[in-house]
Amino acid sequence: MSVTDAKLAYLAEAAALGSMRAASEKLDVAVSSISRQITQLESELGLPLIERGRRSIKLTEAGELAIRFYRDNLIHRESFASGLQALKGLRAGQICVAAGEGFVSILSIILEDYLNRHSGVLLSINMAGTLDVIRQVREDEAHIGLVFHAPPDPKINVRATIPQPIKLIVHPRHPLAEADSVTLKELESQRLCLPEPTFRIRQMIALGESVERVTLNPHVNTNSLTLLKDMVKSGGYAALLPESAALIELNRRELKAVPVANAALQETSLNLICRLGRTLPAAPAALLPLLESGMRLWARKNRGTTESA
Repeated sequence: MSVTDAKLAYLAEAAALGSMRAASEKLDVAVSSISRQITQLESELGLPLIERGRRSIKLTEAGELAIRFYRDNLIHRESFASGLQALKGLRAGQICVAAGEGFVSILSIILEDYLNRHSGVLLSINMAGTLDVIRQVREDEAHIGLVFHAPPDPKINVRATIPQPIKLIVHPRHPLAEADSVTLKELESQRLCLPEPTFRIRQMIALGESVERVTLNPHVNTNSLTLLKDMVKSGGYAALLPESAALIELNRRELKAVPVANAALQETSLNLICRLGRTLPAAPAALLPLLESGMRLWARKNRGTTESA
């Protein structure tokens, strides 16, 4: 990477995260260093790249142009490297997958075979919320994304959609564990532990509440699905999650899933995404169909989930 590329990388990271401080924390570089590099780049180009006097980073027109140049250059380099990787028969290469925390179990199952067959490939998995996963894919920071019920985005290609309703997740001895189904109205009186409002799961729960004109009052909000499941396993709480987020615990019979009679919660899905129009390098291009078929196979094997493409 050239000196100019490094400066552009700092600018791109600061713009993506909204501030130089956030970029410094992610890159483990001093804020002053990022600021200095951006200032030097502006001096070299003879134009301001960010608007001064704002609390968050906003690019000028020249800044937008610089970021596009930087990303296009990365893609061209990646394409060249991909061609070499294809000639080597996937003995090398890099893949970046961005995924929500609820995909951990599915990924561990699907990726094992791929990595066994392509041991020279370096795989990076970034765990993030739905909107950040979409941003990473849209801005070519990740080759492939796995998200829960992706909102429409004109730059995103949804390669596979696996129906995955949100259900009530409870301890097997919970009073509602043997119910054929429950309503959100019945859950108003329950001790609930839910994902915090930034989670796509919680946003779909809010839509379900709106449909039924019900307001749930969780005792605990958390950004950790692991903590949420541990609290449900203690027997004192119930949660609303797709089964994929509690796959291991459900298969071990540590938890039980009960259908929720709510249209908004029954129509949710898991989505495999990539950027529309992007030609993936050899390594992620080989992984993508494996993820598609693996997700569909997982759906068929786990509790009779139906699917669509």
